[in-house]
Amino acid sequence: MHLPAALGRIVFSRPRKKRRADHGGAVVEASAQEGTDLISRLPDGVLGTIVGLLGTEEGARTAILSRRWRFIWRCAPINLDDRFSFLCTIRKRLHVISQILAAHRGPARRLALTAPISSSNFSRYDDWFPLPIFDTLQELVLHFPSNPDHHEMPATALRFRCLRVLDLDNCTFSASACTPSFPCLTYLSLRHVGITEELLHAMISNSPGMEHIMLDTNFGHRRLCLSLPRLRCLAVSVKCYNRVAQIELEDILIEDAPSLERLLLHEVNYGPSVRITRPTKLKMLGYLGTGFPIIQLGHSIFKAMVPVNLVDQLSSVTILALKMPEPKLKVVIGYLTCFPCLEKLHVKGLSKENLP
Repeated sequence: MHLPAALGRIVFSRPRKKRRADHGGAVVEASAQEGTDLISRLPDGVLGTIVGLLGTEEGARTAILSRRWRFIWRCAPINLDDRFSFLCTIRKRLHVISQILAAHRGPARRLALTAPISSSNFSRYDDWFPLPIFDTLQELVLHFPSNPDHHEMPATALRFRCLRVLDLDNCTFSASACTPSFPCLTYLSLRHVGITEELLHAMISNSPGMEHIMLDTNFGHRRLCLSLPRLRCLAVSVKCYNRVAQIELEDILIEDAPSLERLLLHEVNYGPSVRITRPTKLKMLGYLGTGFPIIQLGHSIFKAMVPVNLVDQLSSVTILALKMPEPKLKVVIGYLTCFPCLEKLHVKGLSKENLP
């Protein structure tokens, strides 16, 4: 069989091998491509984005990889988290944070201050937050130590207009504080936070792109009214035990949330009334319990879990969770009538020690 002349000139060869000596002096062969650093060939902007997604310690360690990486972290969007594994005292931790902020030449993408700190050092926040490095901050996680006297939210923390994530714990908003405005905010988590109804509504209404809201045992407001076209998840929890004479959430009104998929309610022994007046994409609902005075879904109304007016069928809901002192078939059937397309139904009883 004769091959064409063109094919006869094609030479098939394997990748070149290079010879090297191992620690014992023997000569071994390795591929020419073995050990090639392809990541370092990426542009500085791409490397900076990658490093900016790492934690503080991991990002700083990239500076020792090679000359190419030495200054990448210092100019990359920094992810600054104050939980350092190598520090044990508050003074050292705060000193390191100040050093990082002074030496870093790039912007800050994320700031997480969750480690315990004494009240005498809270003034550091007012020193850090006005720095230019935080002008385009996208994520702020600010957890204060648990204390009956909640620390007041620093006014300088309300200037971050590029925030996409805001996570606060154990603090209060001053009644005289300026109206919070975070037009880019998509995720809001407030836990043990004191905030007036006016400030809360202003914060939410000024964030039209909000997608996730988590409210856990907050105080200072009785009513929450939501009209957010992109809202996908709402989780609400109020105090059940050791309640004090504080203004707490009693009524949730969802007027316009066409994208809402998950409504998560906790502490079923004592909960707010929930009213959804317009159609949603609700897929997950629960836990519903006897502690909720009124649950209104469209024109269907439940009082203390008892269906009193079943008009609409919510065919979009596929997961439903109920919690009651004793499972009652009549109540369960009433919910099944309202949710004809359920795929999963969770019914949980209350133990005697959890009864109010």
